[in-house]
Amino acid sequence: MDLTSCTNGLTNAMRSVKPASTRPQPTDVFVQPDLRYSTHIFVRRDSHRRPFESAYEGPFKVLQHESKYYIVDKNGTNDSISIDRSKAAYLEGNPIYVDFPSVQSHNTASTLIIPQPTHTMILRMYLKINLKRRVLEEE
Repeated sequence: MDLTSCTNGLTNAMRSVKPASTRPQPTDVFVQPDLRYSTHIFVRRDSHRRPFESAYEGPFKVLQHESKYYIVDKNGTNDSISIDRSKAAYLEGNPIYVDFPSVQSHNTASTLIIPQPTHTMILRMYLKINLKRRVLEEE
């Protein structure tokens, strides 16, 4: 094998190599539809968590709603939180009133929205009931 044929083979091989694809773009983040009406929110922790540590912290009171972020009262200080890291907090006994503009007139009609229990609340109730049963059975 001579130097010319080796060089041509290497050149043809390098021409057939395709560039690596671009890095993956960020995926769309799910935003809860009722997040904009919530008075309190949970904030996702993006840092490394220890085992059994919650993924969210809060709830924090929302002071101001903006299109892409909320200003919340976080332990006495005002902090801006992206809606991508936010999750609506459903507090017990705290109904949400939503004003929808009326189509026929310029008046606003208030609609009462009562938050439904989340799977976390149901799981807590289930665990409490089972724990009470075990204690009573042991006695």
